[in-house]
Amino acid sequence: MGAVFEMIVDLNSFERERAINATIPLTAIDLDIDNARIVSDVTIDGKLTKTSAAISLKGQLVGEMEILCDRCLEPQRRPFDVELDLEFIPKDLFGSASNLELQPDELKLDAIPEDRLDVAEIAREQILLDIPQQFFCKEDCQGLCQKCGTNLNLSECDCEDTEIDPRWAALKNLN
Repeated sequence: MGAVFEMIVDLNSFERERAINATIPLTAIDLDIDNARIVSDVTIDGKLTKTSAAISLKGQLVGEMEILCDRCLEPQRRPFDVELDLEFIPKDLFGSASNLELQPDELKLDAIPEDRLDVAEIAREQILLDIPQQFFCKEDCQGLCQKCGTNLNLSECDCEDTEIDPRWAALKNLN
């Protein structure tokens, strides 16, 4: 694994390239969301490359998170392996118009704040982007009973399904 981790990389501390091989302690990355958390140290193995107009970061971000199933709310461990391919440009070149439409190749572009990069914050952002919109513990997850909250994957509940949706109640009287 990597050396002692420097959270902030001073972009003036190297000429053209700088390797980043480090382990970010799990306590250094707070996802700040309710349904997922980091459960292992995160390793980053990559390279910063400086050009006259930009800084690029290419590499891999690897670790493990715990994420709640969207149906049954049971926590599941999920490894992640995020490919990093990012570019940073000075703030003054980034633009400030909020109504500009981004092109697909600009989605990996960000502004450089003050000639330094916070690698832990970059890792946090990339991990958040890797979390799926919907996550299920298994494809056929039964979820929770809407009445009593029983996890239907573990047991059946004793709730009776006799309630009729009022929108369909009139159909009950048709013979």
